[in-house]
Amino acid sequence: MSVLRMRQFLLGLYHDLPNVLFVGSFVLGSITGYLPLVWVAMGLIMNAFVVSSAQQLLVLLFPTWNQIITPKGAACDIISTGAPGNGTTIIAPSMWLSSAVFFASFVIYNSVQVAMMPTARGASEEKADIRQAFTLTTIIIGAVFLLLILLRGHSGCESYLGGSLGVLTGIGLGVGFWNILNVCGGAARVGMVPDILQVVNSMAPPGEDTVPVVCSA
Repeated sequence: MSVLRMRQFLLGLYHDLPNVLFVGSFVLGSITGYLPLVWVAMGLIMNAFVVSSAQQLLVLLFPTWNQIITPKGAACDIISTGAPGNGTTIIAPSMWLSSAVFFASFVIYNSVQVAMMPTARGASEEKADIRQAFTLTTIIIGAVFLLLILLRGHSGCESYLGGSLGVLTGIGLGVGFWNILNVCGGAARVGMVPDILQVVNSMAPPGEDTVPVVCSA
């Protein structure tokens, strides 16, 4: 693949990042049975519904909302309007930033929660150190990913108002959705249901004096 084609591919991937995150999470999660990824895809749908509702509500409350934020047109929309050159994109709150930040904040918050989980009695300290190192690495990668997302502000498709509202919405919904999934898992499965890293499943149950070991040939 030539450098030009590679550049076009990366720019296209970045432009359609929210769609890529949703389709990738849903398809991979469904095919592999990796339920946390499917839950993330459902969270992205929830995020899109909340942001769309907020956009429409603000337009109803403030008829000149589109004019104030300067609509950028169909070129900046992550979902095709079917009318090239004539479409308008409501960019406050930003759907692109909200969706991408939702994914990043969900992963980062999950990593922090998993890292902070207490080590079960009788569990190997070495395994606990490995868990914390793994989650720390994920947090760092998530932070770098978040910084790359924020570069969207230089694309000309975002406004300060739309970007700020989109980021705040994405963080709030990402953290809130993780806690909702956690509550739905029940006290006996704390952190297990929303754990996209699948670390909690391999941890010893809290409060156990002995850790079960499975031997295989």
